[in-house]
Amino acid sequence: GGWTTGQLLAALPGWLEETGAPDIVIFSSPGGNDGLQGLSFEEALANVNTIIDVLQEANPRVTILLGQPAPPKNGDAELLADLEAMQQNVPLIAAEQTTTTSLVIAVDLFTDFDPQAMIADNVHYNELGADFIATRLYKVLSGVLEP
Repeated sequence: GGWTTGQLLAALPGWLEETGAPDIVIFSSPGGNDGLQGLSFEEALANVNTIIDVLQEANPRVTILLGQPAPPKNGDAELLADLEAMQQNVPLIAAEQTTTTSLVIAVDLFTDFDPQAMIADNVHYNELGADFIATRLYKVLSGVLEP
């Protein structure tokens, strides 16, 4: 499986020390791997907020693109509920975590995403899905990049 929010949070200080603080972060589908691994939604939500706190402490001017998770192709009721809850919480997190110097921007990766056509293996995007996600991220990213 992929990285959970807890694993990202644990690794983040080392990455920041090794590479320095980024100016722009794309945080796509926060909590998705937590849900796939049956971890607590509440813990994933807290970890997402703490990850943003750590990034903003490292660079008070960081811009963070926070992607609303795309819907899965399949999943049990708990996974679907957790992903729906995260999808609904991303705009709230973005609004609460934005500061006077650091933008946290919710990116809608959910609306119009067709999991039956855009997911290859029940989890990962196929070419069509990757293009959809990249297009959504690019539209927002191009608005924050300096010319």
